[in-house]
Amino acid sequence: MCPPRVSRLSRDQKEYIDRRGVHVVVELLNTNLFSPRPQEGKLGQPVMIPSQEMPRMQELYHINRFNLMASDRIPLNRSLPDVRKKRCQGKYTDLDGLPSTSIIIVFHNEAWSTLLRTVHSVINRSPRVLLKEILLVDDNSNRAFLREPLEQHVAQLSVPTRVLRTGKRVGLVKARLLGAEDAQGEVLTFLDAHCECTKGWLESLITRISEDSTRVVCPVIDIISDDSFAYVRSFELHWGAFNWELHFRWYTLASEEIKKRKKDISEPFRQVLHDSLLLRGMV
Repeated sequence: MCPPRVSRLSRDQKEYIDRRGVHVVVELLNTNLFSPRPQEGKLGQPVMIPSQEMPRMQELYHINRFNLMASDRIPLNRSLPDVRKKRCQGKYTDLDGLPSTSIIIVFHNEAWSTLLRTVHSVINRSPRVLLKEILLVDDNSNRAFLREPLEQHVAQLSVPTRVLRTGKRVGLVKARLLGAEDAQGEVLTFLDAHCECTKGWLESLITRISEDSTRVVCPVIDIISDDSFAYVRSFELHWGAFNWELHFRWYTLASEEIKKRKKDISEPFRQVLHDSLLLRGMV
């Protein structure tokens, strides 16, 4: 199987206060500490923090609930391994006639390094012909570097990128709908604000949608370690769905579906639940 791969951080942003007090935390929240080192995180390798810097690392960890020091040392255009199977690498090379897409990314007080590494990975690893625009929807962030400095940065990017502001906190779903209403692409692609797209992630998704516009497609989501920012390949034969308690869960692929895919494991798979189609796009 050859899934398009997107990596995502897991983090909680509810707690900002540490033992040094509110004043210090507010100062840290409004300070952009991004200071990249060329070889850090190369090819998805972990970032190792020296022992003498551990106290500072732990202090910064509370800001976004991940290792901000490690993230801020990784360049915005860091390299990632191509983990696709060989059969996948030759697929989806014909882009003629495919629809363009608007990439919609919602953020709230996101770290500079994770947000812009998401944006740069989209630009660096997506065919330019498929990218109509990138929309960054700010759900009422209050960090200074996410205002004018962010707008100045994205204005220089090779793909048209705009920052939309909600004006008040509206939540993820409403913020995504705001982006959807403003989008100009033929396809809407939603990403979290702390992803890194890998090579070939977009072509297969757009191809599947071009075949049937009613499809909702999703890549396999790999993992970025919240501690070291190492890229970790995830298990491919799974799909995501909500159970009857509306909890999101990952489920393994049914044995019947696995048998169907023996001829070509690079094909996408789908699950039908109560007349609802869940399709995993594959690269």
